[in-house]
Amino acid sequence: MAWDDPKFERFVGDTIRMARGQLPGYGYPHVVFPYPPGEELVCIGELRLLRGRLGQSGLAAELVPVARYVAVAVERYARRELRDGDEYRRLQSDLSEPRTGLASRAAQLCAGDLNTKITADAVLIVGRLGPLYPFAHVSTFLDALYRTGIKNTLAVAYPGTAEGTVLRFLGLLDPTGGYRGHVVT
Repeated sequence: MAWDDPKFERFVGDTIRMARGQLPGYGYPHVVFPYPPGEELVCIGELRLLRGRLGQSGLAAELVPVARYVAVAVERYARRELRDGDEYRRLQSDLSEPRTGLASRAAQLCAGDLNTKITADAVLIVGRLGPLYPFAHVSTFLDALYRTGIKNTLAVAYPGTAEGTVLRFLGLLDPTGGYRGHVVT
């Protein structure tokens, strides 16, 4: 599956509409763009250009590469000594815990950086979500980011697929049962 230019254009248009309050967010002001994980480099290039495109529409935008925050968040787990199978299972459980695990910690780090440099109306372009795998789901990260107080419109590039609001992250079903933001299909 190759990069889908018309779908990306819908993503850009929907992001602008969401930021202007013209599109319902179904609980979150997020616009999710699923793309084939093999097209990561193309996606990175398109997201870098998206900031300027949103600026041409009168919207401030900030690019948010999540991989950086995942790397820092995982450090606190990396120093744990693991001696037996039970400790490995506890580590897996700790990393995957929605409220305190990897997704939550990465969201806290991200929010700490964003709170110092964004305005309330800026669109946050969220990409590089792949490093959350296999310990966290994108929906968990986005929910944790929202709980930190980040209420901005998020334009989320999602390495996976969507069927309605049901997301598959790198081929695995997101167990949340559906996503409450706007998913571009």
